[in-house]
Amino acid sequence: MKGISEYSKSPPPPFSKRGDSPLLFTNDLKFPRISSKFGSIRSSFPALYPLPSTLYPVVLLPTLTSLLLILSYPKFNQGWLAWFALAPLTVAVWKAKDLKTALLGGLAAGFFFYLGILYWIYPTMRAGGVNVPVSLAGWAALSLTLSVEFLVVSVFGFYLKKPGRAVWPYMFAAGWTLMEWLKILVTLKGVWFPWFMLGYTQWGSPKIIQIVSVTGTYGLSFAVALSGALLGCALMRKGGIWKKAYGLLPALILIGGLFAFGTAGLKKAGGAKLKGQAAFSMLQPSIELYQKWDERYARGIEERIERLLERAGASKIIVWPENALPGWIDEPQCRDWLKKVSAGTGTFNIVGSVSQGDGKHVAAFLLDEKGSVAASYYKRRLVPFGEYVPLRELLGRYLSVVSELGEFEKGTLNQKLFEADGVKMGIGICYESVFPYLARSDVSKGADLLVNVTNDGWYLDTAAPYQHFLANIFRAAENRKSLVRAANNGISALIDPWGRISAKTALNDYTILNVNAPLYENPGKTFYVEHGDWFCWLCLLLAGAFLLALVFI
Repeated sequence: MKGISEYSKSPPPPFSKRGDSPLLFTNDLKFPRISSKFGSIRSSFPALYPLPSTLYPVVLLPTLTSLLLILSYPKFNQGWLAWFALAPLTVAVWKAKDLKTALLGGLAAGFFFYLGILYWIYPTMRAGGVNVPVSLAGWAALSLTLSVEFLVVSVFGFYLKKPGRAVWPYMFAAGWTLMEWLKILVTLKGVWFPWFMLGYTQWGSPKIIQIVSVTGTYGLSFAVALSGALLGCALMRKGGIWKKAYGLLPALILIGGLFAFGTAGLKKAGGAKLKGQAAFSMLQPSIELYQKWDERYARGIEERIERLLERAGASKIIVWPENALPGWIDEPQCRDWLKKVSAGTGTFNIVGSVSQGDGKHVAAFLLDEKGSVAASYYKRRLVPFGEYVPLRELLGRYLSVVSELGEFEKGTLNQKLFEADGVKMGIGICYESVFPYLARSDVSKGADLLVNVTNDGWYLDTAAPYQHFLANIFRAAENRKSLVRAANNGISALIDPWGRISAKTALNDYTILNVNAPLYENPGKTFYVEHGDWFCWLCLLLAGAFLLALVFI
């Protein structure tokens, strides 16, 4: 075997008559092996430094997938790249000679993706007073933990190679979809951070995303993953360019079908009969996050909100962001001020706050025209390490900062809808928007409209507020309901039932957004609302049947 210096001096192999490409994705994809000069290092530290036997499937190809995925999400917003993003990883998994190579490739893809896309973890922790070593360690640890998603999908794909490449892309896409479903389900009883779904990359293509009303966002994620897997397999096909292009035909048919379905859906939307509009005002006070709990700033915060309330106009419902009050709603001074200013508007107010009346809760309250509390909602899905600490006692032994983090109680899954001015509303707080089953549950109970209140001031001027915002687009489109969002520092918005942004604010603006949210006559429940995660169950059935066939046939 040649060393690196010898390998670099060797002339490139000639292209065959079959039309081999000089690009990275050659027909045979023979990866150069690591130099034997590293053998002494490897033998000295066999456990600590298990160097991979091939460079491309472990590092280069997975890292290319990471880069393409990062560019697909905000702030880059190059969603078209997502359709190709998984191709390098699928090539790496297919070409992996053993399980270890596939495992390391998946781990690398996941780690570098999350390290890049969650770069905002570091400045967020630093802004909260966490020191540099702990901030860096937290960022890296979270990225490494979440990379398990890619690792599992890669191992799944590795074991399903036996029948050949004709079926394999579909099974790989099914595995990806099941992983997205699993990380949502895990949060029912455990802890995860399901911030990203592959389908979210298509937020800027209203025609493409209409399929989510049938399959949920899982179906769109499947389509994007399948496209990448088909491309990867096409690049590995032997033969000329036309034979490779033929392998992409299913992907082109799939994308064309999504486009046609979405075009028809939006055309039908144009003829939907409007039964009325709900006049909303969303407050965006842009309060400095670390001033909220400092009594010196309390009056200044109240004045900022009062000035915005004066601009609410003829709105029937005013929505305040999450944790808008400069204190607990149970505190007499805070409660009295809130009642006075909300009664002064003469209309309904939905106010995000924290409560400690019957346990500490992150909450939203519906206040009637007189400023009295008419209904309350307790957040059902809390933010790990922000609103509660998993394994607090264990982690507290090693990290003193853990004892300083907040601890709230979560609300029950089944809570009553808010109703104001004849409009029934399903409420979500902060990152509850990333859980499809919560919004679907509210719509199943009769919600006419969805409301999200949040405080993204934690994330400063990073990509995080934009990433967080995307989930709301898909909750609106899945359920065919308008969604209004009030965010402390942005992005506040009105999203129509087809996932189109009708109005929105800029990040960090001090403003109020007055909108008329459309309500349609007899819209009916979408297929997704009626049947839930049926597409995920289908993926599970097919993948399970396929695995059983491999074992017993």
